[in-house]
Amino acid sequence: MDKKKAARLRRARKARAQIRRQGKPRLTVYRSGQHIYAQVINSEDGHVLAAASTVQSTVREGLKSTSNKEAAAAVGKAVAEKAVEAGVK
Repeated sequence: MDKKKAARLRRARKARAQIRRQGKPRLTVYRSGQHIYAQVINSEDGHVLAAASTVQSTVREGLKSTSNKEAAAAVGKAVAEKAVEAGVK
């Protein structure tokens, strides 16, 4: 494994450990060339509490593109609504 990747994974592991100690769920966002994905993950056991993406037809409605700022806002709103339904504040 190259040094750059190892350093990135080390930083990610440290950040996730700090979030786990706080006992709060974490938000992960992945942006590919065509779509935007977001998940709210429980920090204790690593289970996904809520997820949304531009692949879903309900989120994609009315969007010109699935990889721009408006799409990111739509995904954020959808994942926030699902997280609140799952009991995340």
